[in-house]
Amino acid sequence: MSGPWPLAAIFRGHGVRKRTVLEAAGASLLLLPYYLPFLGTSNLAVYHHGLPVTNLIGGLLVDLLGIATLAFLFLFAIHYLPAAIERVMLALFAGLMLWRMVDVLSQLLSSQIQVLYNEEGHIPWGPLSDLWIQIRKPSGIAVLLLAGILACALPRFTEPAVRTIRLAIAAFGFCALWIVPQLLHRALIHRPDDPLASLNLPAPASGTANRRIIWILFDELSYDQTFDHLAPGLVLPNFGRLRAESVSFSDLKPTGFYTERIIPSLFLDRRIDRIRSTVDGELWYKDEQKNRWLALDAGATLFGLAQRNGWSTGVEGFYNPYCHLLASVLNSCSWEPVAILPLELHGVSEAKPWIANAAILPGTLLAGLNTSASNPVDVGVPRYLKMMKEAQTMIEDSQIRFVFLHLPVPHPPGMYDRKRHTLRSGGNYLDNLALADDTLGTLLQQINATPSAGETTLVITSDHSWRIPIWLHSEGWTGEEERVSGGRFDDRPVLLVHFPGETAGKDVDAAVPELLEHDMIAGMLKGKINNPADLTEFVAKHGQ
Repeated sequence: MSGPWPLAAIFRGHGVRKRTVLEAAGASLLLLPYYLPFLGTSNLAVYHHGLPVTNLIGGLLVDLLGIATLAFLFLFAIHYLPAAIERVMLALFAGLMLWRMVDVLSQLLSSQIQVLYNEEGHIPWGPLSDLWIQIRKPSGIAVLLLAGILACALPRFTEPAVRTIRLAIAAFGFCALWIVPQLLHRALIHRPDDPLASLNLPAPASGTANRRIIWILFDELSYDQTFDHLAPGLVLPNFGRLRAESVSFSDLKPTGFYTERIIPSLFLDRRIDRIRSTVDGELWYKDEQKNRWLALDAGATLFGLAQRNGWSTGVEGFYNPYCHLLASVLNSCSWEPVAILPLELHGVSEAKPWIANAAILPGTLLAGLNTSASNPVDVGVPRYLKMMKEAQTMIEDSQIRFVFLHLPVPHPPGMYDRKRHTLRSGGNYLDNLALADDTLGTLLQQINATPSAGETTLVITSDHSWRIPIWLHSEGWTGEEERVSGGRFDDRPVLLVHFPGETAGKDVDAAVPELLEHDMIAGMLKGKINNPADLTEFVAKHGQ
């Protein structure tokens, strides 16, 4: 065919052009890891991010349209090239799509690595995922080279393979009929700010007017690494001193493996193993006994109990959207979302307009084939600094008498230099342990400077221990971490309780379920557990 390409020819009805449109839509496979989190039935990615996600999805939609347009123009244009060149171009296109299919599958397996964790601490896909990370870029180049060579040297073999891959891509193109409407629907969801409860509360119970409970949860703090087997050269003086003046639990049995399930379990006094979210961020959990899904009832949590007993309440945390979930039973709240969406790891942000977000993703795709990958945005240090400021402000406010602080340390990745005691991008879990200890020291100083210091009960906990099975397959895993852990997972989280005036420590070495924390704190809120003797007596009765 010669002469100009009339626009009508693009849409003419024979099968080749229809398939070209579908193949162009199927090229959206290139961005599958970025939009898939918005389509999952659990909605947990958006749950942890918070609403709205309008600009995030808007940028994605622009990129999807751009990729489909470029793919269509490419496939349409090569149809007018000489047959040999067209064959090579189609083979390159099919090779790129095939490589991306394998790449996407690897990323999906890596993102589900926690789900694949089993009781023996073995992650079956871990070694395979590690191998793909090492060969990812060279394999992409190799696939393109091989596709081009085979198209020239073995066309009879190549053409059927290319045709099969193109049919698969065209079939995937049909998914656009539901993917795009779903993305648009989620982009348009806006949730109004939830008003917090009034500070006009019932009078406190007799004798509790000046009492405070400050509950500090250090994310991923290991009892073993903090107290039993400190790494050589690692000193944690603040944890050590506090343990020497507190009731400590050296054999706490964890109630789960995942923060998003453990903390609601502790709030509600029931083990939660399965959760999901509605599209507007409401948390639901599975009642295994009744085999039905239930919405989280804020009034049934420890904060609802606290307010019914005359305590003002405050929460400062991250990851879980506390301010939305618990708005009706909180007087003060702040929370920091976590950048767990693949988009955000490369600098895409809800604070940026659609076009700015759309301009970022092409670079991440090119990084898959170039020798220099894009650098994920480091948000750990600024998030920590912001959260510490909020935590100190909440501690200073003596009107807030039941305080819960969920802090992002010593959770990896590393963001501290334990030798210089300075924040930085880098380090490992042991550096973050030192940061957690320094953080505790800072907050203890803050607490001791408040007028209610002599009436404050301090509860130090962690949601789970250092999850070796997850981190030993991460890119940031270090030789020091390997030596210190020995690749062994000690699952004991931390629980220390320091009562006002307590100067002598007591270690509870009996096995105690982590879920008992709920009943301990409930007893404190009700005025039934006020000193170490009350606590040890309570544990003796209910700890098994």
